[in-house]
Amino acid sequence: MLPVTLRRLLASTVCTAGLVLATAAPALATNKTDDGDDPGPGLSVIETLLWFVVLPAGLFVVIAILATLPSMSRGPRYRPGLGWWAAPVWFNGPDDADSAVRTATATTGGGGASARW
Repeated sequence: MLPVTLRRLLASTVCTAGLVLATAAPALATNKTDDGDDPGPGLSVIETLLWFVVLPAGLFVVIAILATLPSMSRGPRYRPGLGWWAAPVWFNGPDDADSAVRTATATTGGGGASARW
């Protein structure tokens, strides 16, 4: 007697194969052409490989290059543990940052939680 898992696997394989063959039956029903069909010449081996292997692979490579191109062109990224090499940037600050820092440090009166700016 077969183990339960092997019986289940065998049953699911047989059912799947039966469904595939049942859906393919209309396509396999006849081998003659209908009136008005003109199948034309077939593809050679080289043409088949070109259309179904080389062209999709080339398209995949082009899409992969286009997807990675922006990240490659940005340059180096900051990595944890390394020193920061970029210049500091003050977003939405005054035009002359140096004089703003000097006037802020020269002001005596506190600030912060004491609300004396």
